[in-house]
Amino acid sequence: MSDRSSERKRGVITPDSYIAIGNRQSQIGNERGALAAYDRAVGIAPGYARAYNYRGSFKYAKLRDIQGAIADFDSAVRYDPDYAVAYANRGLLRYQQLADIPGALADLNLAILLNPRDASVYNTRGLIKYELGDVEYALADYDLAICIDPTFAAAYNCRGLLKNVKLMDIHGALADYDRAIELDPHLSEAFYNRGTLKHKELGDPIGALADYDRAIEIDPHLAAAYFVRSLLKRNLLDDVLGAAHDRHRAIAIDPNIVVDR
Repeated sequence: MSDRSSERKRGVITPDSYIAIGNRQSQIGNERGALAAYDRAVGIAPGYARAYNYRGSFKYAKLRDIQGAIADFDSAVRYDPDYAVAYANRGLLRYQQLADIPGALADLNLAILLNPRDASVYNTRGLIKYELGDVEYALADYDLAICIDPTFAAAYNCRGLLKNVKLMDIHGALADYDRAIELDPHLSEAFYNRGTLKHKELGDPIGALADYDRAIEIDPHLAAAYFVRSLLKRNLLDDVLGAAHDRHRAIAIDPNIVVDR
């Protein structure tokens, strides 16, 4: 029997107990309490990689403490060089926040080597490959993610976007968007992407409007959806006032929305 198992049987609070407390506090929005619990987990087991990984994930997702999160992920893989999840988390952070593409790919590749069955890592690597213009490899990663987890809605959405924008496979893209929405009816990006497809490729303004409306209902801060809905209303639905309102709303959320487009 392991030392930690013995401690649990004796009622001793273990690092995993504090991690569980931190997770619960994070879920209810008690960020101070969550951080204190994760700190305690690290404090009583300073060589326990799992504690650093959970604290790093919390710092990244909830506190936006990027440097603190990186430091924790670094500690996690230092104490456990075979900890695939920590490499995956650090790779995602490097990609999303630090624009460190080589570092992100190195971490994701190692995470896949250590655990070839984590669909989310393939999907993240696919996003990077897509941005790099490696369409074939991005498609392969999305396919692998879906093969591993056929219920992975975000992977269908990402693959649909690639089929739409890069491969001009309109019907394949539509099928992927439909599947993503079927699996996750709250995935605003999939409604936005499907609406854009209906708007620009399929000549279905009513269907596009319904999808834009739903994307905004799910995520009222999705500036791009307001902007494209304004174009749809102005150019195809003869709703000048509605178009102006949506354009103003898009700019209020993201002042660079017009410049970027």
